[in-house]
Amino acid sequence: MRRVPFLRSFAVLLAGAACVLGAHAQSYPAKPVHLLVSNTAGSTPDVLARYLGTRLTDTWKQPVVVENRAGAGGIVAADAVSKAAPDGYTLLVGADGPITILPALRKGLPYDVERDLVPVASLGETDFLLVANPRTGFKTLQDFITAARAQPGRYNYASAGNGTALQFSMEQLKQKAGIHVTHIPYRGGPLGMADVIAGQVDVMFIAVTPALPHVRDGRLVALASGGTARHALLPTVPTVAETYKGFHAGTWFGLFAPVHTPQAVVDALAAEADRVLANPTARAELAAQGVQTTGYAQTRFRNQVQAESRRYALLAQQVGIKDE
Repeated sequence: MRRVPFLRSFAVLLAGAACVLGAHAQSYPAKPVHLLVSNTAGSTPDVLARYLGTRLTDTWKQPVVVENRAGAGGIVAADAVSKAAPDGYTLLVGADGPITILPALRKGLPYDVERDLVPVASLGETDFLLVANPRTGFKTLQDFITAARAQPGRYNYASAGNGTALQFSMEQLKQKAGIHVTHIPYRGGPLGMADVIAGQVDVMFIAVTPALPHVRDGRLVALASGGTARHALLPTVPTVAETYKGFHAGTWFGLFAPVHTPQAVVDALAAEADRVLANPTARAELAAQGVQTTGYAQTRFRNQVQAESRRYALLAQQVGIKDE
């Protein structure tokens, strides 16, 4: 006989909780929202975060502040968000590095992706380009491969750091082509690209967004793209896959929140991000910078993150990349 009052009380509690969450979502955001980017200024996730932040600021009438927290392969930003208050005011614009690559390479990270972070929305994807300094004389992928085979260890390549997607891309190519090229890690892709432009480094894989203006003005030579098809902005540049079947080099970007962020807030964030990225103007403007917008639903994005984690764990074994 006592169960009925208990069930009624429980139902009242649930209804009250739903009202609180609904009110939270309706009043969100009531203060500035901080987007932490795990890459340097000028990188593709930085460009995407600033684009999204500007438009959310216009909609919300609250500042969306983009903060670059590059360092340790993205660990700094991911860790900061994992330990932030779960209220929707500190979010991560992250890529595969700190989310799916480093957890496959390193034990003892200060955060656990599945335990501490919630995938909110997929934002975009981009292909990588294999670029070279013009002084190398390389015009094609085959030029580079032939020279590297003839002089093992003579050439070097830049990356965004140890254990990053850019390093994985070149290590895959090295394995498929049977070449030896020395790795020079940097704190971010744009920093490595600057040294390729300056002639301090010979080649690198880099995202389309930061590379495109330098390719167009002749300061970099695009040897090949890492996509499954030729890139729309560089239709005359062959893919690596045209020479080495199955090769793919690219990255994705997504929005993450601290675990225990109210689901109503997560849903509201996902809806707003999707609204911005679904706009035809946004798609066209970002496509012009080499970013293909996605805006996947939360479940699909979570599944993508889990699949990518498994893929990189396998790749790390195949190409021999270890934590350094």
